[in-house]
Amino acid sequence: MTSSSTRRLSRVATALTAAALSSTLALTGCGGEPDKKAASPSPSPTPAATVKSAAKLVHVQGRFPKSRHQAVSTNVAKVVDRWLQAAYVGGDYPRATSTFTAKSFPGFSKVTIAQAGKQMTQMSNATIAPHIDGVEVVASDVHVDLLANNNYPVGAVARVRLVYDTTGDRESRQTVRGTLDMVPTKTSWAVFGFNITREEKLAPDPSSAPSTSPSPSGDKS
Repeated sequence: MTSSSTRRLSRVATALTAAALSSTLALTGCGGEPDKKAASPSPSPTPAATVKSAAKLVHVQGRFPKSRHQAVSTNVAKVVDRWLQAAYVGGDYPRATSTFTAKSFPGFSKVTIAQAGKQMTQMSNATIAPHIDGVEVVASDVHVDLLANNNYPVGAVARVRLVYDTTGDRESRQTVRGTLDMVPTKTSWAVFGFNITREEKLAPDPSSAPSTSPSPSGDKS
């Protein structure tokens, strides 16, 4: 395990201890088991872009059986994907910045939702939503560093990378990357900390390209 991963998991462990003492988080060992399937959304004429990240458990601190590695990484990624879908990929475009609210952060704790709301530019498409008319997912992956105790997950750091293209007036390649600090709940996982950046690379403006004039024919009269 890298030193940065160890330090991050140590901070997660410290935060979990403080949260448990103050009863602000409900800790259970359920995070390593598959979730119940959610009800399928009703079909729509035009399929919307969706996020389905490739999930992988990369580091484990503590005892945790290998047979449950994929299950726990999949469950962590499901929570991450719900946020990525709500904050960046899903919904109709263009739309007003004001449509991005607490609902843009499913799976986040109440305190973390408030913190994310102050960083909408990084944590969502709020600032570019009025200027785009569509989103196409290029790639998405979630690498998980797990903190375990006696074969049960007690915390995790999800290392997130989402790449997507936008169309419309603001045609661009967007890259969201960073980490989410997470804790298992009775049925899933919850986000209680984050460090996320969103990088934008605008597509070249065709109108700014140099015009090409026809070369002289060289004919003589």
